[in-house]
Parts: sequence; structure tokens; C-alpha cells
Amino acid sequence: MTTIEYAYDRFCTERFPLPTEREIVALERRIGVTFSPDYRQFVLEFNGGYFGEPEIAPVSEDCPPALLTLLHGIGASHREAELARSSDLVLFEDNDPPKILPIGATPTGGLIILTTEAEGRGEIFLKQAFGGFYYLADGIEEFFALLRDQPGRQTH
Repeated sequence: MTTIEYAYDRFCTERFPLPTEREIVALERRIGVTFSPDYRQFVLEFNGGYFGEPEIAPVSEDCPPALLTLLHGIGASHREAELARSSDLVLFEDNDPPKILPIGATPTGGLIILTTEAEGRGEIFLKQAFGGFYYLADGIEEFFALLRDQPGRQTH
């Protein structure tokens, strides 16, 4: 079982239907980016979903604690969860074509961000609702390795 499969089994409360390669290509063309190979594979095999708020383990002393509520997907069950919706893309100035793409959310309004630029592509950051950016991982698999039960709370 991979790290991502384990996290989905343990923490995911709703998975979105899997997209086709054609849907991913159409999304990339619409927003003007090419996903990193690991993120593309993730979308094809898992495509986001809602999560039971596992903790995202801080990777440095300055990184604040955060919980994961959702990872965006193609054809998500709710508009808020749709990957690359236009309202998410305009959150950041000078982000056309997107250099950073919100791919998830925390319950406090924070965002999980994926870099899409050729250099450093695929890095994942936490953007606090009213705070800074914090580096989390070098790819989606490494991001999933950060998920853990909240202290004192059992998940399904």
C-alpha cells in the first residue's frame, strides 16, 4: 500500500470520481499549465476529496500546525472543491498563467498550494488565511506522508 493509498483509507470521507486523461489535458490547456508527473498521476488515481481533518505535520519550527479538509479534484461534488476554479486562480496577483495553484484547503481558510513553474514544479506549500507561505513537501507523495491523526482524536 502506498503512502497516498494509506492516507485515503484512513482519512478520506468522500472521494471524487476519477477523471480521464482527456479531462486533465483540457484543464491544463484552459489554465495554461502542465502538471508535474506525480501530481498528474495523483489526479488520475485519486482526484482529491474531502478529508476528516488529519493533522498536517509541520516540517519546520516556523510552520504552523494545520488540518486538511479537502483536496480539489476535477468534477468534484461541490463547486468549492473543483480544481482550478477561476476564483482560486485570481487570489494571487500576477498569477496568469498560474505559477501557484490552490489544490486543497484547511478548515481555517488556509490553502494547500502546488507550484507549477518549470523550476521547482510540484512543491507544495501551506498558505495561511491571514499569514504567510510555508513549505511542506517536494511532491504529492511527500505531502501525504505528513498526514497524521490529530493528537487525542481517532479517525475512521
